Formats: sequence, structure tokens, C-alpha cells
Amino acid sequence: MDEVWDIINHIGQEPLLLWTAAVLSVFLLVGILKRVLSIVVSCAILIILYLVYLTYFEEDFPLPEADVGEWIKIGENWFDSKPDSILDGNQTASE
Repeated sequence: MDEVWDIINHIGQEPLLLWTAAVLSVFLLVGILKRVLSIVVSCAILIILYLVYLTYFEEDFPLPEADVGEWIKIGENWFDSKPDSILDGNQTASE
């Protein structure tokens, strides 16, 4: 751990290394902020488009209705069904 503090002290004493580290940190920060900002802008555009759809076009093009009860029945049937038997190389389905 002392080696890390030695490196930090060495960089702090050398102005050229300090400026280089500062410039690299700024580049890294700008890159991260740019990516985060692009994600935020993309999400905002999608939300605005959805709100425009809801406001102006939902009467002409309604969203499909989801029948949750039917999905629950399908899930219950799927979990209640017996698993298929696993056949090894010597057995056939007719046996």
C-alpha cells in the first residue's frame, strides 16, 4: 500500500504528470457524461413520442387489450403438465 502512496506523492510533485493526469481525467469524464447524456436524451425522446401517441393517435390506433386471466391459465396449464420422458439411445417412443 505504501507503493501506491509513493506514486501519488510522485505525481503530486511533478507538475507535468499532474497536468497529464488532469487532462486524461477530463477526457474520461467527458466521455462518460456524453454516453449518459445520450441515453437520457434517447429515453426522453421515446417518452415524448409515447405521450404524443397517447394524446393524438390512440383513438385511431388503440393499444391491444391484454387478457391477464388467459395468461394465468396458460401458466397454470404449463406448470401442471407432466414433463416429457427423456429417452436414451436404446429406447424408442413406442416402448
